[in-house]
Amino acid sequence: MTISRIAWRPVLLAICALAALAQVADVLDATGMGGAPPWQGWWGANTGVSSKPFNLVVTSVDRRGPAARAGLRRGDLIDFRANSLVERYSLLEAPLNGRPLILSVHRGLLQRELTVVPRAPILTWNFWVFTFAALWLLLFAMLIAWRGADLPQMRLLSLWIATFVITGALIDFAMPGAWAYILQNISASVVGPLSVALLAAFASGFARPLSRPRRIAQWLCYTFLAIFTAISLVGTAGVITLRFDPLPFVEGNAGLASVAAGVLLAALCGLLAIAASRGVERQRAVWTLVPLAAFFCFFIVGLVASASSPSFASTIVVGIVSTLVLLTAPVALTYAALSRRLIDVGFFLNRAAVFTIVSAIVIGAFVLAEWAASAWLASTTHTTSAFIGMLVALGLGISLRYIHRNVERFVDRVFFRKRHEDESALRRFAHEASYISDRATLLDRAVKVVIGHTSADDAEILVRDGAAYAFATDGRRTEVGENDPGIVALRAWNKPIDLHAFSDSQLRGEFAFPMISRGDLVGALICGRKRDGEAYAPDESEALLALAHGVGTALDTLSSQSNGVLESIRETQALMLQELQKLPQAIVSALRKNGKNNS
Repeated sequence: MTISRIAWRPVLLAICALAALAQVADVLDATGMGGAPPWQGWWGANTGVSSKPFNLVVTSVDRRGPAARAGLRRGDLIDFRANSLVERYSLLEAPLNGRPLILSVHRGLLQRELTVVPRAPILTWNFWVFTFAALWLLLFAMLIAWRGADLPQMRLLSLWIATFVITGALIDFAMPGAWAYILQNISASVVGPLSVALLAAFASGFARPLSRPRRIAQWLCYTFLAIFTAISLVGTAGVITLRFDPLPFVEGNAGLASVAAGVLLAALCGLLAIAASRGVERQRAVWTLVPLAAFFCFFIVGLVASASSPSFASTIVVGIVSTLVLLTAPVALTYAALSRRLIDVGFFLNRAAVFTIVSAIVIGAFVLAEWAASAWLASTTHTTSAFIGMLVALGLGISLRYIHRNVERFVDRVFFRKRHEDESALRRFAHEASYISDRATLLDRAVKVVIGHTSADDAEILVRDGAAYAFATDGRRTEVGENDPGIVALRAWNKPIDLHAFSDSQLRGEFAFPMISRGDLVGALICGRKRDGEAYAPDESEALLALAHGVGTALDTLSSQSNGVLESIRETQALMLQELQKLPQAIVSALRKNGKNNS
């Protein structure tokens, strides 16, 4: 586990928990709690900005709502300066259930006061579908935070989902106090644009480095969202102080145009990212960027339609369709997680199964022990019974690690057997590699093990050849220079790299795993895309990295042994050469000595 994951995981999980609380609070705000009536009310009218300062114009009225019963009509002007701060926010955001609103209404030349009593909203199926989809999305955000906190793009995805859910919960949230309304309004003004900005930032993580059009679209998106936030905050100040007309800032076209431009540019960032991506990366981009980007765009269309349409029913239809579009987001993420390996969902299911079985065993054992104690020792005192319960709890606590270990082994063998066997095979070969004494056999077996236990359609091994690197397993002698971008990244960081991010590199495939020995890059394991189109899971990548290190160490050892043999041969040759150089003199000396003896 990296330091980055340790630092980011609790932060992301805390933000996801905050989003979950906001969503639950939104449900309680509309339904009530403990038999108490809900805070949120419904008054059955839509308003917009009028040409007269400090006046809202009624754009549509539900004929069955409280506003219609109070006598409010389409085209009426409401001067909200006469209202308190809570009542002003009730008109602009969501009214309080049962709290009367006394409205100063202008109809032509006439002015009158109308009292509207909001009632509890009628919760339809789309409200519960929206809540279900939001909580479903949060489940993925928490899962991503737990397993992908060390990856910047996964952090952005988790934050994006969490802020999106918070934004949805803050819309139409009724508050009992003025300052609670202000806090909610300021939070929505910041978190809403932030969720759209995170969409653009997440899109920038695909197909790097970014082209100039992508950088321009990204920064234009940030600019328009910053403009919208500034407009919203100025409008909040106007609603509080009434020193200037806040309605053009709160409900005017300037804010709508800026947020619409920001959303459309974020969607454009997503489209450009999909167009620039290739292979599995493009599949990930499509299944993660399209669903929520489509919802954001449709949300803007809904805002425009609600602002321009005179029909109250049209806003209801837009809300229903928006909910259905939102429901596609968790469905698409589920498909991406299960089929495209967006996240390591297998690990999550493994942990969930282990936790469930261990909990069932512990609770069952405790209940069984309590029942046995009460049945067999019915005549014991309360103190004795409590002491027996403590002993049972202590025994279960001591044996918990043993239970967990065996349950985990059982789950791995029964539910995730193939996955577990493949990972074990990769790690086993990483250990066996150091015992292979032939270089060609080592490389061939490494490639076969990788292809056989990862479903990769291709795997290659690149080994150092002097000052360059050469492919050693596919018959090619193509050399890759030591200054190749992919080689430099492997040497600098000593960790796997996504080859899609290195378009200028001669290395081709999905991922490259460094083969490190004594701190030096002796080669690289290059894995192609999988035959089933899935991505490499995190635990699978860790096993491949272990295999690459094991093969790299074995290669370095064999090279050292070969160098030692060559050095011995050179020394022997040098000695033989020296002896050969002495041989003529020895022959001459022997002949002279033999001649003297004959004389």
